[in-house]
Amino acid sequence: MQTSSTHLGRRTAGLMVALALGVSGCTSGVGTASTTASTRHTTTSTPGVVTTTSLEPERDVTVAGRHFKARCAGSGPSVVLVADYGRAMDDAWGTVPQTLATSSRVCVYDRLGIGRSDQVPDRQTFATFADDLDGVISALGLARPVVVMGHALGAPIVLTWASRHETDARAVVVMDPLPPGYFGPDGALQKLLPPKDVGDPELAGLWADLERYDNPATNKESLDPRSWTAYSRLPAMTTPLYDLVEAQVQPWPAAVDAKKIDAAWRALQRRVLAMSSPSDLVSVPTQDAWPATIKSTLDRALRS
Repeated sequence: MQTSSTHLGRRTAGLMVALALGVSGCTSGVGTASTTASTRHTTTSTPGVVTTTSLEPERDVTVAGRHFKARCAGSGPSVVLVADYGRAMDDAWGTVPQTLATSSRVCVYDRLGIGRSDQVPDRQTFATFADDLDGVISALGLARPVVVMGHALGAPIVLTWASRHETDARAVVVMDPLPPGYFGPDGALQKLLPPKDVGDPELAGLWADLERYDNPATNKESLDPRSWTAYSRLPAMTTPLYDLVEAQVQPWPAAVDAKKIDAAWRALQRRVLAMSSPSDLVSVPTQDAWPATIKSTLDRALRS
């Protein structure tokens, strides 16, 4: 499963393929809306398969007059998963929420303009995303402090939230995060790409994707590109931070120097780690190792 139909999903395609396969052998997909309230903490266990907890029915929560769709599972310490750009909760995480919910209260939600949540406003920033996240946490009645886990674009959102609600953050876990200085009109990615070439459809498609992404009118979530500058200026925290990155180089169009872009992306992970102390870089050796690494890292975060 790709992160999206665009080239923007290349950096995180490995994680999404792994999550589509489920955690440690669990089947792919999430629970269906037909699940009844009586299954709130129903667990299933089959020999050789990791125990999972069923997702509860979808909930509609209101934050600042707007409706957000959310689903939760399990009981215990609070955990919220924040998905990548344009990803709906029903297809973003595979069976990860159900598996993590065996030891915690795990919730996922759709941001504005995604899935069945309300329409996206004309312009959003990481600060407004963080405000919405905080409102969803409250509307769901989750006990604080919370472990927030963000994938790719979800990383700037959870880091922004934690910087503004440090006492409410038990830990922050980011997975293949978009680091400060990488995306946006002035980011390293665009500086490292070859110039536009109409004779190279794949490269032209990549540039077209980036241009749509950097324009709030065409960005699926109306993200203001100035948000990347604000993200790079977040104050340092003391909340435990875990940065999970895949060891393998991701594919790019043939005209792109994939190793050079990968090296820049990895170098900029230092800026992610500098956002908090203590922080820990966790290498994910292969695509298949993602689900188990997410689970073991959450276990560490819950002990924080």
